[in-house]
Amino acid sequence: VTTAVMTFEYGGLVFNLLDTPGHEDFSEDTYRTLTAADSAIMVIDAAKGIESQTRKLVEVCRLRDIPILTFINKMDREARDPFELIEEISDQLQLHVAPMMWPAGSGLNFRGVMDFATDAFLPFGREGDAIGHNRLADVLSADEHQRLTGEMELARGGYPAFELTTFREGHQTPVYFGAA
Repeated sequence: VTTAVMTFEYGGLVFNLLDTPGHEDFSEDTYRTLTAADSAIMVIDAAKGIESQTRKLVEVCRLRDIPILTFINKMDREARDPFELIEEISDQLQLHVAPMMWPAGSGLNFRGVMDFATDAFLPFGREGDAIGHNRLADVLSADEHQRLTGEMELARGGYPAFELTTFREGHQTPVYFGAA
């Protein structure tokens, strides 16, 4: 098990993705890889939350002023409450959080995520385009839609908006939800 390197283009930019093993047995490889990184993506298991190795790697990023994006993964399995997960990131890792999307359900009831930037719903497990607000009834029940709307209002009102400068300084992390 070693670091994998992938290169791809998107939006006229070239990305070099350095994928490192998260297990502590391979931590030296991960630490070395972070010396070459401009930013990091922290992947958090939606059921487990922050694990000990994650705390160590965040400290390495902090020492090197590496900005961190957060992806809360495995929403298609039974997961902890999204607010609880975000508060854990804020409290334990001392990072300002900025939700960029919000999940609709979890586990067998995971329907997808609402993208705050575009206000489009990205359904889980479906091919095709995002769904606009006016078509959410195609995917969500009335109760699911009401719950998602209420949680999004709380998330948008309870957390600061994403600021690129604060992110680049390593003080704020944009938070995304999904199921990879």
